[in-house]
Amino acid sequence: MSTGSRVPRFQWVPAALVGAAAAIAAEVALSLLLYGGPGLVRSLTAGLGVEGFAFAAGLWSAPEHGVDMVERVRRRWVLGLVAFLVAAIYGSAWTFMPLLGSGRGGQAAGLVIMAAAPLYAAGTVLGGMTAAAETDAGGRLSRPGAAAAAGAAVGFVLTGVLLPRAPMPGTMLVGCLVLLSVAGMVYGAVLSSRTEVVVLARRPSIHGEVCVHERRLDADGVAVVELLEGGVVRRWRHVDPGESMTPWDVAALRALMPSPESPWRVLHLGGGASAAHRTLVREHPLAEVDIAERSAAVIELGREYFGSELSLESMERGAVAVGNLDDLMQSVETTYDLLLVDLDSLLPVGGLRGLSRVSLWRAVDALALTGVAVFGPGPLEVVPDRLEGWRREVFVAGRSSMTVFSQAPLPEGVTAHLTRSAAS
Repeated sequence: MSTGSRVPRFQWVPAALVGAAAAIAAEVALSLLLYGGPGLVRSLTAGLGVEGFAFAAGLWSAPEHGVDMVERVRRRWVLGLVAFLVAAIYGSAWTFMPLLGSGRGGQAAGLVIMAAAPLYAAGTVLGGMTAAAETDAGGRLSRPGAAAAAGAAVGFVLTGVLLPRAPMPGTMLVGCLVLLSVAGMVYGAVLSSRTEVVVLARRPSIHGEVCVHERRLDADGVAVVELLEGGVVRRWRHVDPGESMTPWDVAALRALMPSPESPWRVLHLGGGASAAHRTLVREHPLAEVDIAERSAAVIELGREYFGSELSLESMERGAVAVGNLDDLMQSVETTYDLLLVDLDSLLPVGGLRGLSRVSLWRAVDALALTGVAVFGPGPLEVVPDRLEGWRREVFVAGRSSMTVFSQAPLPEGVTAHLTRSAAS
C-alpha cells in the first residue's frame, strides 16, 4: 500500500524563522541588560552562557515518539508564543521603568524573562521539529538545524540594523511574535505531510519481528493499520470503517463460491491474517477451509487487529497448521476445490521461489478436476511449471490483482464480482 506525498514546499521556513526570533531575542536582551545601568549582569560571557544553557535545555526537552507527539509539538509552539509575548511586554516596560534595570533583582528577572525563557522556548520548538522529522516514516521532513542556524544569522544582522533605529527595544520582541506566528502557520501545513507510525503490537518470529503499525498521513487523508512480518506488509485495512475495501482473497472466494447445496473445500497457503475462514463460515453452509501459515504470531495479531477469527485450536469447519510450508504440504491428502496462495506471505522467504517446486506440485495435485488456483495479491511474475497449459486469467478486485488458473472454464458470474484485467 502506498501513502506517498510530495515533499512539502518551504518546510525550511519555520525553522529559519524560529532561529531568527531566537537570535533577535538574545541580542535585544543583551543590549538591554548590558547597557541598562548598574546591575547583576555586567558580563557578556554571563549573558551568553545563560542563553546558551536555556537554548540547550529547550533542545533536550524535545518530545519523544508517541501517539500524541504531534500534539506535544503544537503545545511547544504555544509555549514559544507565550514566552515571547511576556518578553515583549517586559522589554517594553523596561523602557518606561528604568528602575527595572537598576537593581540586581530587575537584572536577574530581565535575564530570565527576556533571554532565558524565549531561548528555552525556541530550543524546545526546534527540538520538537527535529523529533517530528526523525520519526517521519515517509522521509519527507528534513531536520531543522541548518535552516535554524541560517535564520539565527539573519536575525543577528536584522537586530544590528534595526535595533539602533527602533523607538523601543521591546518592539523587536514584538516582531519576534510575528515571526513565530507566521512560522507556526507554515509549520502546520508542513506537519500535515508527515507520515506518523505508531506501533500497536509486537511479536517475535523466526522470519523477523511481526508487528502491527498504525500509519497516518493527514495530507492525503490516509489512516491505515498494517500487519508486517520482517518488514513486509502482510495485511492492511483503513482505520475508518467507511473506507474499508474487500481483500483480494475474500473477493476471490465470493466470486468462485458455488451454490449453498454444494460442498466446497479450500486450501489457503499463507492465510494466517485473512478473513477468508470467517467469510466462508458465514456465507456458505458447507464450505471448509484448511490454512497453512508459517508464523503463529501472524495468526495472533491477525485475530486481534484484523478480525480473522483464526485460532490454533479447533475451529468451525476449518483448521490451521503452523510451520514450514514445505513440511506442511507433505501431509496434504485431501482434495480441494480452491487453492489460494498469498504471495505477500511468501515475501519474507524469497517470494514464490521460497516455496519448493515439490510443495507447489503437491498443492496443485490436491485440486479436483474442476479446481481453481488463485495467486495474489499483485502480479504473478513466474508461472509455476505445474500450471503451464492451464487457463490463465488476471482479475482486479479493488486495488489488488490476482491470477486465476483453471483447467475448466470459470463458473458463470465470476466477472460480476471481479474485473478482468486488460493485461490478462
